[in-house]
Amino acid sequence: MKIIKILDASQIDYVKNLIEDLEFHDGKKTALGMTKKVKLNKHAVAEGDKYQELVSYIGDILITNQWLKKRYLPKAFSPPLINKYEVGDGYGRHFDNSHISTESGLIKLDFSFTLMLSSKSDYEGGELKIETGSMTHEVKMDAGDLVIYPSSYIHSVLSITKGKRVAYVGWITSYIKDQFAFETINAYEDMHLALLKYNLSEEDKLSLSYVQNKLQHLVSK
Repeated sequence: MKIIKILDASQIDYVKNLIEDLEFHDGKKTALGMTKKVKLNKHAVAEGDKYQELVSYIGDILITNQWLKKRYLPKAFSPPLINKYEVGDGYGRHFDNSHISTESGLIKLDFSFTLMLSSKSDYEGGELKIETGSMTHEVKMDAGDLVIYPSSYIHSVLSITKGKRVAYVGWITSYIKDQFAFETINAYEDMHLALLKYNLSEEDKLSLSYVQNKLQHLVSK
């Protein structure tokens, strides 16, 4: 599980203005199987100019983000959900499906992410709870924060006690072939960034990038 700030202040303001014009319906309409019993939220209706503008705007930011590119090797981003939680809403313990159907066919979901579109001051409660084996993490996000984790992890959203929480939720299909490969490429990226703090020659920088490229080939499926 990792958290980064992916939207700056001006981008957050732009997105919040678009959200005001969205229409929302019962989130159970997209729930499958057991999740219908534990899901209590609303989803933006996936139509209209403002919705398409918002999805396209955030989608472009995600696709071009170098942090995501280098650490998660995205093959594809699935169609997102823009969800809203108000007082009393929450989402019980569940895990995301391994595959979903899209216009392009069936795709595998490797990583799930939540991009928060509400400021911390806009809501109380609503922490994202992620179970990573023997550990449990409760994440309280601010506007522009993105948290990403394997789609197989059990997770939940705690009940909202005050205000309103709006987030952009999506999934990544990755070229990374397994958890060991993911840990390896992220360990390399941490080392790469640490070394770049020093006064490296252009030849040394090229060598680092060369190794990174070879490693990406090695861990990809």
